[in-house]
Amino acid sequence: MGNNGDTMNLLTDLTKIHLEEKNGFIGLNDEFFSLCIKKIFDENNQDILIVTPTLFEANIISNYLSVYLENNYLFPMDDFLTSESIAISPDLKITRLETLNKTLNKNKKIVVTHLNGYLRYLPEKELYEKAIVRIKKGDEYLREKLIKDLNRLGYSRETLVTKTGEIGVRGYIIDIFPIEYNHPIRIEFFDDEIESIRIFDEDTQKTIEEIQNCTIMPNTEFLLPVENEEINNQKYLKILSDGKVNSIYDYLNNPITVFKNYQQIESSYKLLLEQMFEYKNDKDVDFNSDYMFNLYDIKYEKVVYYNTIDNIIDGIPKKNITDFNVKDIGKFNENIESINKYIDEQIYLNNTIIIALKDYQIRSFVKFLEHSYVLTTYASILENNVNIIDLPLEKGFIYKNYILLTENELFSKHTNKVKYKTNFKYSTKIKNINNLEIGDYIVHSLHGIGIYNGIKTLKQNDLLKDYIEILYQGKDKLYIPVEKIDLISKYTGKEGTVPKINKLGGTEWTKTKLRVRQKVKDIADKLIKLYAKREMQKGFQFSKDDELQLLFENEFQYTPTKDQLYVTKQIKDDMESSTPMDRLLCGDVGYGKTEVAFRAIFKAVNDGKQVLYLCPTTILSSQQYENAIQRFKNFPVNIALLNRFTTPKETKNIIEGLKDKSIDVVFGTHRLLSSDIQPKDLGLLIIDEEQRFGVVHKEKIKEYKENVDVLTLTATPIPRTLQMSMTGLRSLSIIETPPVDRYPVQTYVLEENNHIIKDAIYKELSRNGQIFILYNRVETIENKKAELEKLVPEARIIDAHGQMNKSELENRMIDFIDHKYDIMLCTTIIETGIDIPNVNTLIIYNADRFGLSQLYQIRGRVGRSNKIAYAYLMYEPHKMLNDTAIKRLNVIKEFTELGSGFKIATRDLSIRGAGDILGSEQAGFIDNVGIELYLNILNEEVAKLKGEKIEDNSEEQDEKPLLNVETHISDDYVDDNDLKIEIHKKINEIDSKEKLLQVKSELEDRFGKVSESVEIYMYEEWFEKLAKKLEIEKVNQTKNYIELIFSENMTNKIDGEKLFVDAFKISRMFRFGLRDKRLSIILDTIKLEKNYIYLITELLTKIEFKK
Repeated sequence: MGNNGDTMNLLTDLTKIHLEEKNGFIGLNDEFFSLCIKKIFDENNQDILIVTPTLFEANIISNYLSVYLENNYLFPMDDFLTSESIAISPDLKITRLETLNKTLNKNKKIVVTHLNGYLRYLPEKELYEKAIVRIKKGDEYLREKLIKDLNRLGYSRETLVTKTGEIGVRGYIIDIFPIEYNHPIRIEFFDDEIESIRIFDEDTQKTIEEIQNCTIMPNTEFLLPVENEEINNQKYLKILSDGKVNSIYDYLNNPITVFKNYQQIESSYKLLLEQMFEYKNDKDVDFNSDYMFNLYDIKYEKVVYYNTIDNIIDGIPKKNITDFNVKDIGKFNENIESINKYIDEQIYLNNTIIIALKDYQIRSFVKFLEHSYVLTTYASILENNVNIIDLPLEKGFIYKNYILLTENELFSKHTNKVKYKTNFKYSTKIKNINNLEIGDYIVHSLHGIGIYNGIKTLKQNDLLKDYIEILYQGKDKLYIPVEKIDLISKYTGKEGTVPKINKLGGTEWTKTKLRVRQKVKDIADKLIKLYAKREMQKGFQFSKDDELQLLFENEFQYTPTKDQLYVTKQIKDDMESSTPMDRLLCGDVGYGKTEVAFRAIFKAVNDGKQVLYLCPTTILSSQQYENAIQRFKNFPVNIALLNRFTTPKETKNIIEGLKDKSIDVVFGTHRLLSSDIQPKDLGLLIIDEEQRFGVVHKEKIKEYKENVDVLTLTATPIPRTLQMSMTGLRSLSIIETPPVDRYPVQTYVLEENNHIIKDAIYKELSRNGQIFILYNRVETIENKKAELEKLVPEARIIDAHGQMNKSELENRMIDFIDHKYDIMLCTTIIETGIDIPNVNTLIIYNADRFGLSQLYQIRGRVGRSNKIAYAYLMYEPHKMLNDTAIKRLNVIKEFTELGSGFKIATRDLSIRGAGDILGSEQAGFIDNVGIELYLNILNEEVAKLKGEKIEDNSEEQDEKPLLNVETHISDDYVDDNDLKIEIHKKINEIDSKEKLLQVKSELEDRFGKVSESVEIYMYEEWFEKLAKKLEIEKVNQTKNYIELIFSENMTNKIDGEKLFVDAFKISRMFRFGLRDKRLSIILDTIKLEKNYIYLITELLTKIEFKK
């Protein structure tokens, strides 16, 4: 058995490397190369800079290294054309800045970059270090100077701070979202002293905790020795810094430079020079300098050339070239017999086997292993043995007599994702979906549709009051006191609808509302019947989770996100109740809806029930079936697939298997809805992408819903389902957190440009990926194909469109999925849920012609793996886009972040109009009154039918406030109108002492101390609510007193004696009387020590009724 007792350390003993000034490494793969780098890093007291030809390769090496080393950082950069003519990717910028920040600490480190990152101009390291802002509670710091310093650091001014790199200024408060922080920071001043520093939540804008100090790093690589407001573009850095610029090399401590495939770097550099030359002559004639460093100007001392392509390395003595002679291992694809045979042979030949897997893989793998093995660590590998270690390595190799096997060789599906961390943080809420801008149409529930004209401050009885000005027909103006802000909403109808402006005082609006209400009644009636019927139905009550369920869930190879766990719980709760489940699960494409569905399937099967999983397309059904086979393979679940590729014989067996219950789960297309499919004991129906099914199919689904649990999955909820969920007639679950290791899709909106198209295609091909090109004109698609073949002759292109017959189309799709082609040129057919993780570039021609949720779903087809995905939304050159198209493309660009599907649907409601919420005939009615009011009316009618009491707030709402107090919010406190409206809305919601204190504390947290006049305004709002509840019919207010008169009904109920005693305790200035059988309470206000409003509200809360 050889030297059986010897052990070795995989990371330190495997290789011996002695470095000269110039070194060459050949005959190794990336995994082995990472081991060598780890060794060099441990044995030298120097930083290491690794340079690859492409970002893709840099990312891979950085990932390989991350298994062995904590302090390895990526320095990624967009390619030249993208960054010059389109935009710089925000998350790449943040990653670069984080890496620059890491270079400032003294520990040794590794930075991995690629050609474009290596050549990038950066400010001098010393200047970068000096620019960092450090603040501490109690420090003196001129507020204006701090704002100036932060602007110089590249932080951009916003009203609300919700994402990395923003700053907001309000009175004595500065909000900032510094780089490397998970949440933004709020700095509050007292004069020029920093009074407090708090971390706050970007969604709620409320404080999380107080901290003592904070370090704010630059949010730009464009730092200059002197201030410059006008220019902010990296290419000017050298000119404006008098030639004093650094490269990433200069930020490191005398690093060892490692080039991967230097010849390739050189040829990429030649291409880059050509690109820069063309771009300068074509688009940038006035620019007279270099865009970045010259490759040969960056000097280095110690260098390693790592070659995977050829073995000749110019200019290095042969003795300094090490050929490791590492060999790759073929794939076993889970063939247990071959694996066991191979291991036996190698041990017989005195070789040492190391199997590196993740913990959960080890548990299932050892069950099939026939040879004896040791479970050990990388530090104590036993020679000539089978060693199993818990280390998730990417790729195996053979080196001398050591054989390393990983999941890549052993299993058919290689699960390890390339991890990509970016700390680019952003709020998950849409900021400005309902922000009012001057000129917006606005709906007032009593006076109809007008035009918003901003907040106006008017003086009344020496009190400053804020009003919302609305313009109506014939130059009429309506001033609404801000206290009544809940009467108005922003108008949203169908895209392009211009609503009719109403006339003040006319009857037309009342009639319109009546018509809408009549119409809505019918629908509400239908909905309620449907709902009631479901509530009455009894379905199967599933039992609680058992051991097996937990075992199944623990086998999930990723960490579930908190949203996944939460919605899984919601679904299980539904299944465990006796009412049939009807739940809609919205989650962005690739957010783990499938895993949630699989957990529900397992729960159903585990309780002896059958499951049907309905998909809109053959391809999707095949893909989900494959996923299920993988996921359920260690459990006794019998799964079948029924679509057009299923043979008649198989179909017959499946139909029988469903009837005799030998089959548990069937995945399939609408074929599952045929009458011959009769499961013996159906417990759960899952519908993927419901909006894809036709009316007939939906009717059939409806029948199932009466007594079977139904779970519907979708990435863009169509308005109808979304709205029904909103009106509480259907349960809604949302997965908003992206899985870890996901890049946002880099989205660019630009004029059509062949250079950029060519560049985008080559960039994708270079990482062995595929491309979707969307061209929505069937009649000229062939010409477009010929044009593209000319542009990129190496690419294999296939076209597909909806006029092909279904099977032809699906065959083409399958060929594309199998990577027989590089580019699919197609019409909108790619919208439908196909999952091709290898497609990560999307080019859309005439993007301005698509609807929003369409664009969003199409864009969701890319970026479903670990690579950075790019979407180019192009419009014809020199085309003037209309407002709606611009708005749409900008929305898509705004939502580069992950998780915006659900939010886009919400936004799409407002842009596209919601005609199909409850059937197309509703469209006109929604346009008449706007979606907000329409839904309010619908909710009211539904509640009425449910027998709930509805306050009729139609007429009395327009009365003036009962008390006259100042309602003005001064510009010193908040100068932004949107925020003012938000504050008025919050005050408007006050209906109790708790709510008042809550709103006050939130305002003070966000905007600073509340003035007394705002506090009185808050009490006035509370008073209005109390007055309504206590039936105060009239308030008389003079300079000397305030009188409250109660209704006769209330006067009879109130316990007067107790009230009299309570009033005396609060203030001796209260007087009581009776007028026409109505209680009158008078408070003399002349000699009061504090404002009357405090005393009155206190008294009203003490009122009790007679026993």
